[in-house]
Amino acid sequence: MLLETLKQFDWMNEPQRVRFDDEGMFVSAKQNTDFWCCSRFNFKKDDGHFFYGRAEGDFCCDLNWEFATRGQFNQCGIMLRVDGENWFKASIMYQDEQNPMLATSLTHMGLSDLATLPLPRGVKRVWYRLRRRRGCYIASYSLDGTEYIQLRKFYLIRDNDEIKIGAYLCAPQNDDFSAVLRGISLDKESAPNT
Repeated sequence: MLLETLKQFDWMNEPQRVRFDDEGMFVSAKQNTDFWCCSRFNFKKDDGHFFYGRAEGDFCCDLNWEFATRGQFNQCGIMLRVDGENWFKASIMYQDEQNPMLATSLTHMGLSDLATLPLPRGVKRVWYRLRRRRGCYIASYSLDGTEYIQLRKFYLIRDNDEIKIGAYLCAPQNDDFSAVLRGISLDKESAPNT
């Protein structure tokens, strides 16, 4: 990862441990951090680590994470945010040591949903792609960095032209969690004609 690329991004809730080498950015999440919102039960966690750039209009964000350590419900993936009550995230997550899942959560006006699908055992690295085209968001993932599978297509009720988009990680349980951000890019795109 080129340092020039990383200069386009800022931290929200910067982690205490970050280091770089030729393989990427190694990040350790603080314990008991998460992005989750449930107004119904007056529960909100907005203290996960978010490495973001700012985008306007149509864009494409690509990134890939590799798990360095495992732990229940630890997450590393892609996120976009309007504010603390309107955002989207997609990530690899282990509910137990043997069964990784791909989880997506869309939060509108303080209410988060959750959808999951199983991943093959042993998966430790996932590529993510999130595009905005004419106000529609399209989230995809890949297990090889070449073939992408659409995860979700959605709209934000409260959307802004400028959006924060990038990589996130968190450790909702008591375990420390480390992951490697192997690549990240954020590019403006031309809207398709149709």
